Amino acid sequence: MDLLITVAVIFIVAIMIGALTRLAQSGKRFPLRPLPALNTLTTQLGQAIETAKQIHITLGQASLINAAAPTSIAALNILDKLAKDGCANGTPPIVTVGEGTLLPVAQERLRHAYLQAERSQEFAPGQAVFIAADTDPFTYAGGVANMIQQDVVSGSVLVGRFGPELAIMAEAASRRGMDQVIGSDDPVALALAAAVSDNVLIGEELFAASAYLEGRASHIASVYAQDIMRWLAIAAILGLTLFSFITG
Repeated sequence: MDLLITVAVIFIVAIMIGALTRLAQSGKRFPLRPLPALNTLTTQLGQAIETAKQIHITLGQASLINAAAPTSIAALNILDKLAKDGCANGTPPIVTVGEGTLLPVAQERLRHAYLQAERSQEFAPGQAVFIAADTDPFTYAGGVANMIQQDVVSGSVLVGRFGPELAIMAEAASRRGMDQVIGSDDPVALALAAAVSDNVLIGEELFAASAYLEGRASHIASVYAQDIMRWLAIAAILGLTLFSFITG
């Protein structure tokens, strides 16, 4: 019975996303809940272009070949936006990673952004830097903090899998009075992030960021469908609670 319910829910959600995707492709606009952190990200891009400086983005320490891979993929999607706009304007992001599988993918995303901007001759693999392995998080945090302190950096973006070491990186940006955007799926990292910044992408907001930044119909439809299911779940819980109260 539980399996049938699960299959039915997946089927309904798939139909909903398909229908919403077609509507989005036809020009229908969906009201997505605001994510202030992404507005700050857009502001950082503008400031970097105006000052001819660079945004630093670090992608955390989650491997692309284990259960935490979706977190790093979401972080890489944010890198795509920064790279696309930055490379087109001569201010490519400075990228750091704390896990080996992230390095070649980050380099490839940068290379692709340069290619799109017709500036492929400016790409250098060293624009994405491996700091330290995931077995040594505080060494990684120290290396990232040192990068944030560079004069060429105008903004800080910390997205991916972090732990308590995030405090070191966030403090480095705070000392410079720098705007920073932080996103993670780790409760400890999020608690630390909330203490130093208002621009925090919490859990699923990190995964939804690409829909807001790129505006692709399928991504927007998926996020909107999630919001609908969330409200339906809340309504069902409240309805069952009220029913139990009345009949009890």
